[in-house]
Amino acid sequence: MFSRTLSKENRKRPLSAHHTDKKMFPQKILKNEAVLFLILIALCLTLFFFRLGSRPLWDIDEGMHAVTSKEMILSGDWITPSFNGEPFYDKPVFHNWLVALAFLVFGFTEFAARLPAAVLGSGCVMVTYLLGKKMYHAGVGFLAAVILATSVEFIILSRTVVHDISLVFFVTLALTLFYMGYKEDRHRRRNLLLFYGALGFAVLSKGPVGLALPAMIIGLYLIVEKNLKFIMKMHIGWGILIFLAVASPWYVSISLKNSDYAGYFLIEQNLGSFLSSDPRHPNPFYYYIPVLFGGFFPWSCFLPLALIFAFRKKFKSIHESTAFLVSWFGIVFVFFSIATSKLGTYILPLFPAASLLVAICWQELLNSTTVKIRMGFLFSFLPVVLIFLAAIIYLWLHPLVEMEYEAGITMGQIYFLAVWLVSCIVLAFLLLLRKKNHAFFTSIVGITVSAILLFLLMIVPSVNPYRSTKQLSKKYDQLVPANEKLVFYRGIRESALFYTNRRAQSLKTAEQLKDYLASDQRVYAITTRKRLARLPFRPYVVARQGDKFLISNKKSP
Repeated sequence: MFSRTLSKENRKRPLSAHHTDKKMFPQKILKNEAVLFLILIALCLTLFFFRLGSRPLWDIDEGMHAVTSKEMILSGDWITPSFNGEPFYDKPVFHNWLVALAFLVFGFTEFAARLPAAVLGSGCVMVTYLLGKKMYHAGVGFLAAVILATSVEFIILSRTVVHDISLVFFVTLALTLFYMGYKEDRHRRRNLLLFYGALGFAVLSKGPVGLALPAMIIGLYLIVEKNLKFIMKMHIGWGILIFLAVASPWYVSISLKNSDYAGYFLIEQNLGSFLSSDPRHPNPFYYYIPVLFGGFFPWSCFLPLALIFAFRKKFKSIHESTAFLVSWFGIVFVFFSIATSKLGTYILPLFPAASLLVAICWQELLNSTTVKIRMGFLFSFLPVVLIFLAAIIYLWLHPLVEMEYEAGITMGQIYFLAVWLVSCIVLAFLLLLRKKNHAFFTSIVGITVSAILLFLLMIVPSVNPYRSTKQLSKKYDQLVPANEKLVFYRGIRESALFYTNRRAQSLKTAEQLKDYLASDQRVYAITTRKRLARLPFRPYVVARQGDKFLISNKKSP
């Protein structure tokens, strides 16, 4: 365990006294934190900002949240979010505010819609670096920041119009400020008061979970540390005032304007998601095990080894910094595993803790010359190669013939990306076997970065027509007067509302569609290939985009 590298005296020293291991990185780089900072900035710019506005908004989430922010500007109502002209209570308002502000500066563009996520994702990487530096040293912080920035799901959500990245940033910031306040006497009051402000923004970003998660993490950590009396030093009175000053104005304002808001958001959206017997997203209790493996990839391969390192001794003897990370990781994972409603994005708040745990594990490898540790890393990543090879063989024998028709992805693209990834991973293995530990880490980072760039350049353009309604919406605008609604058969495509500035209606049954198309005037509707194929009658097809069709009751002029 990494704690073996620290003497008992070192464990008790102030944070500033932790030693810096010169073996991890070249001494010149490690001494110059500005260089580390610039490297992280370059990495974030590449992964989060490259071609940020190149693809259209994808349905469902991107279109929905972009439309909500757009309607906020057009209506002038910054208190009650709305979608398609109706109140939208599913999420708090903070991320919508950020997107709306970006729209005011850059216009109603895809780049503006995604800019807040990219900025907050970059901020989370930097905060993770700061936390690692405070807990251990700059080398661990740098490793953790790189690991977080190159984990698959974190990259995706830092390039997507969703609220989750706001929650992750403010939860990470809050826990970092708490830890600094806990460990450092000098600026304790300042850090803890800022901690309460970050909690307020977390609640403003995603609701009560922004308070519940940090509270449970801190509570468990103080229990493990046998230091519950520290609660008396946390300036709770002032903290409550700061928290309420940040979070309460909007919640009070929307509740006064909308009498049904509090009941829906608190009871149905939050308690209902956690305790409901009929959840909106039902999944088994083990759901987050494969989700974590895929979302935290490629670093999830080393997560079991990192947890073994953390628990090599009894829990009570774990280094205090690692105990904090284990509490953080465990609370988030268990909390959402217990919830009846589960989505893959929910466990994103544990990614910074996982990154730091894996970074500590990598420190062992980068500083070690023993075969035992190197083989542990080798066997951690070996199953990935086998999975990839099995997948390639399976796809070769059983090609997904519907893939191109349903999602625009060809088997040639899949084979190329898979073979390229396996080849790179094998090369990384060879570097590890030749004791090129630093090159091994660098190669994994390089594989991830290049895979993301290849995906953006090669796969995404093929998928765009299937995940967005941008081109079909423009066609609709050309054919239908601006004062008429968008008409959909069986479900609204959210991105269409963003690109047309129209309200929309959904025809739910084939009979309703038939009656609509019976009009003497030329009328249009948008539907999908599968729903079109199941109709008992055949309308005229005017245009197609991916798996979506613009249909009419008359031939196209």
